[in-house]
Amino acid sequence: MTAQRGFILPPALSEEMVGVSRSRDDPSSAVVYAFADDRFAGNPAAVVLYDRYPVMAECLLLAQHFRQPVTVFLRALQETDHFEIRWFTQNSELDLCGHGTLAATYWLFCAGYGRSNRIFYHSRSGLLEAWRKGDVVQVALPAIDTTPADPMEYEAVQRCMNIQVKEIRKAYDDYVVVAENEHVVVNYVPDFRSIAQIDCRGVALTSLTDRDGALREFDFVSRFFSPRIAINEDQVCVSAHCKLYPYWAGLLGRTDLRALQASVSGGILELSSSGGRVIVGGKAKLGVDR
Repeated sequence: MTAQRGFILPPALSEEMVGVSRSRDDPSSAVVYAFADDRFAGNPAAVVLYDRYPVMAECLLLAQHFRQPVTVFLRALQETDHFEIRWFTQNSELDLCGHGTLAATYWLFCAGYGRSNRIFYHSRSGLLEAWRKGDVVQVALPAIDTTPADPMEYEAVQRCMNIQVKEIRKAYDDYVVVAENEHVVVNYVPDFRSIAQIDCRGVALTSLTDRDGALREFDFVSRFFSPRIAINEDQVCVSAHCKLYPYWAGLLGRTDLRALQASVSGGILELSSSGGRVIVGGKAKLGVDR
């Protein structure tokens, strides 16, 4: 399929893909499903590699063409395995997108980059590092602490979510809504118009899992809603886990956690920490343009 202004998306890419063309008019590109494995479909992202970026309007047009939750734009820098990275939804540029970063890392490894087993990204959120450990890609992202929502925020979020909650916390540009149990999270039916009225990027709904329940292999479960940035429900949101991880790790008193994002596609996240960063790990698969 050929997109506007000469951008080309291959109909399919093999796992053994090596060697890529990087001209501006015919950029290398693919769709990658981050956190996809034999059980879950994960979260797709389009990845495009340029010698130099198009203007922002063209980035948005291309993101709309790909019709994926996020399109990742990469530009190779002079230093080996260093890339500039930017993330776009269909209506805005993001400061950070973890699943897009993991998808880009997987694609670069498939394309023959990262011979040192490390990829470095220069982004609006600073320098990010990613690497491969067996069949899992890991990304180190800034940990973001949460604080209790004030009474006005609490009332507004609870009203728009239309749900009884244990706790509501503010986390930079998101809210974290802590539910009573995993059943509330899994069975929640969102009203996206109502959620879009909340003054934030998105809302993470989360709870601990039942130790004797169906999700007992996981430490906590979550879903993430962000209709304001044209993603009604994010299938696997890594940046939300940069906020969820410090909260749950502190309560549980453990540093190695396993999380499930219980969206329709779903995905498993392996979480740990190092030097004030959240280490997020997951598998990925190359996709097919439909």
